[in-house]
Amino acid sequence: MIFKSIVVGPLQVNCFVLACEKTLEGIIVDPGDNVPEVMELVLEDDIRIVEVIATHGHYDHIAHAASAVRETGAPFAIHPADRYEVEHLVEIAGSVGIDAEPPPRIDRFLHEGDVVSMGEETLEIVHTPGHARGNITLKWPGHAIVGDSLFAGSIGRTDLPGGDADLLLKSIREKILTLDDGTKIYPGHGPFTTVGLEKSNNPFFAGRTGAW
Repeated sequence: MIFKSIVVGPLQVNCFVLACEKTLEGIIVDPGDNVPEVMELVLEDDIRIVEVIATHGHYDHIAHAASAVRETGAPFAIHPADRYEVEHLVEIAGSVGIDAEPPPRIDRFLHEGDVVSMGEETLEIVHTPGHARGNITLKWPGHAIVGDSLFAGSIGRTDLPGGDADLLLKSIREKILTLDDGTKIYPGHGPFTTVGLEKSNNPFFAGRTGAW
């Protein structure tokens, strides 16, 4: 699989471009800003984007998703629990001084167990709420894009509308830390990590014994 990442926007979001090496069909995940630079990653391998996906609806992850949709002609997908954040994007972003485009139309709602297909590659959708009601994880063997649920050495904030600390910890323990220790974790912000490192070093989980 082709896998690329770029840090975008004032809040330093990790945006991802993934594609099937054989067919060059691909997806963009979290194009919150800097869409021209994101498109450079797409064009350098002549990738045909078949879907633009948001891990959740917070403005830093979707402020310029409309540009990515417009540039690629691809449909936009997000979990239905974050529909409000998409529909009220300009208002929410503006309340904190962030410039956002009018949001794209939601073409598909992603639910637990759904599959994202790109050529011969598939990713599974896992609903991991707590940071945002609609936060999703996209997983494939040995890898997981987790949105703002889990970070290297930390977890997502839960003081925003829709946040729930207990639910977030439950999501991480039951749906992310149960993956193989070597699974690479790609958070919405900051450095990449692994399941094993977070089980051992993350202060929210380190020292826990028994089944996750």
